[in-house]
Amino acid sequence: MPITVSLINQQQCYSGNDRIRGRVVFQCSTPTEIQDIRVTFSGRAKAKVQKTKGSAAPAASYRSKCMLFEKERILWHPNGDAVAPDTYEWPFEFVLPSHVQSASSRWPETLPFRSDANHPLPPTFATQTHDSLRKLECTIEYRIHAQVFRPQRGILGRKSPLFSEVIRLNFLPLEARLELKSTDDYPTTYQQQKEQLFNIRSMLLLPENKGRSLKVQEKIQSWLSPGQLPRFSFKASFSYPTRLVQSTPIPCFLDITPFMEDSSVTSPPDIVMQSLSISMVSQTAARAAPSLMGALSGQVDERIEILSRNSLGMPVMGKVDLAQAFGPLRIRHTDVSFRTFNISRTYRLCASFSFECAGRTSTFDIPDLPVELLANSRESEKATQSFEGYVAEADSPPPYASASTLSTSSITTPEKA
Repeated sequence: MPITVSLINQQQCYSGNDRIRGRVVFQCSTPTEIQDIRVTFSGRAKAKVQKTKGSAAPAASYRSKCMLFEKERILWHPNGDAVAPDTYEWPFEFVLPSHVQSASSRWPETLPFRSDANHPLPPTFATQTHDSLRKLECTIEYRIHAQVFRPQRGILGRKSPLFSEVIRLNFLPLEARLELKSTDDYPTTYQQQKEQLFNIRSMLLLPENKGRSLKVQEKIQSWLSPGQLPRFSFKASFSYPTRLVQSTPIPCFLDITPFMEDSSVTSPPDIVMQSLSISMVSQTAARAAPSLMGALSGQVDERIEILSRNSLGMPVMGKVDLAQAFGPLRIRHTDVSFRTFNISRTYRLCASFSFECAGRTSTFDIPDLPVELLANSRESEKATQSFEGYVAEADSPPPYASASTLSTSSITTPEKA
């Protein structure tokens, strides 16, 4: 290709305030009229939202594009003169911002999106997902774009590049990384707890009735006079982290506490856990800005099963480490949490437990617990070091988050290679 971009010590993943250095090389084989040659460094978030109607074809597409930042350098400005055949070369340097450069008034504040100025840059992101209502295509990319422009002909002439090349960069903000010294080193401040009190009334709570079933007459008597039945209360607590790290074990605990002072029995009965389920729901959301066709947004949920057990018959009392009882609980590698103007990725932890006590079944449901999924900073650093010096293909797709700012253009005389 007549124009190429090469980066010096390219990293697999960048963060805010990293310096990006490189060179643009233009090989001119014949005399060519050129207006200017420029290189642009930008971050942008693009989304397409479609309505779906079962198996029918999707309805009209609603699109949005939001510039997170944009920095431009004019490397050479011949102003339409013919350039002699030769090889020309220019160095460039950019600093990756850590926050969005400006806000746009057309993006209203609506969950789960953000519209506040200067919020952290989201990570590189790319996904296609759908449900029965919406089909979403989301891309957040950071790229360096070198372009050679020919002179514009006429007032209505179209300014299209004669040659161009794009290099895409992976970006992961420091805010999306959690510093862990070990895989089980979760700060206690991130642990939260949900609890529920269960009140059991049954003749089976009496010691002499343990292990047998009630007769029909006893069931009728219990139904007619529930206030005279023996009672027992216990509390079930579920502890979970509000921040998770990709692919690392998730510390979850179940605590069963009997309340004897609120019970009429002298000793706690057996509490047996019959089933449990723990899953993660990832939500991808996208929205299109108002246009002549209106606006459209969509949210698609995808459930990730972490642990599911039935017919356990497992006695429980006191604190139970679920990872120790059933093996490490992990959520396999997926995209980190983020929210920005038109695209967001959020996660919810869901858990459900079923207990049997004195012939009664009690269900402990804890749906929609918001959690933040982060990257392991140690693994990110290892990946960066191991790929230092590697130059990615220019057309490689982005693996992972916008408002715009145009930097002051500068003119640099070319260096002949």
